Amino acid sequence: MAKNLVSIEIKKIPVDVEIPDLGYLEIADLALQVEKEMIRLQKEEDVIDTLKQALIVAMQFAAKAYLKDLQEGGKQKEDSARLDQIITKLQNTLGTQK
Repeated sequence: MAKNLVSIEIKKIPVDVEIPDLGYLEIADLALQVEKEMIRLQKEEDVIDTLKQALIVAMQFAAKAYLKDLQEGGKQKEDSARLDQIITKLQNTLGTQK
């Protein structure tokens, strides 16, 4: 049996989910965000099919996570390059570079 199974409802559809490292409040907040986006799609873009709404929202969330990972990866590379430059400068200053 799942440890942190949370029962939520999105557009009157009950769903039991477990997301590691997230508690009830975080999962409920995510469910609310999903529901709001699904309602927006229905109103503004005339997407009636609930499954299609859910898939579009899932792709939007996945794209945001993907772009965030890319940005963080780029930042890590920049930080690593800066650290390498600092190490090289320190080694040159201390005369320890071989």
